[in-house]
Amino acid sequence: MTKWIAPVLVMFALTGCAQGLGLFRGGDAGPSAARSPDGETPRPMERPSAEGGLAPDDGPQPVRDAGGETIASLGDPSEPGLWLRTPLVSTERQGRITTESGASVTLRLIPIAGATGAGSRISLEAMRALGVPLTDLVPLTVSLG
Repeated sequence: MTKWIAPVLVMFALTGCAQGLGLFRGGDAGPSAARSPDGETPRPMERPSAEGGLAPDDGPQPVRDAGGETIASLGDPSEPGLWLRTPLVSTERQGRITTESGASVTLRLIPIAGATGAGSRISLEAMRALGVPLTDLVPLTVSLG
């Protein structure tokens, strides 16, 4: 009796799988069934090339060297000084950062690679001057000059 249980269960399982795959349906279930009505196989959309435009979900990016908003995390704590490494600038320059609470500090803005909407890294001294916790991701407004 137990010899029949395993084969019967396997048969029912395969029958369920086969129906999901369309093996017991009538009509053409061959490779041509995957074709669209116009006879061409659907293809995924092309990705933009390096020279091409933006990806479909990308919006306009802020302009470098115009200041803006960024989210900053603690940078290298062994590097002294008041600085912010950010993709919002293309050359090193002085600037001012302001937190949402209104605390601000003047510091050195250092360019890093990345999209202008990418995050920034802030010095330990600057975080202390702003009075923000060292483990926070800090929203900042960056002003040039």
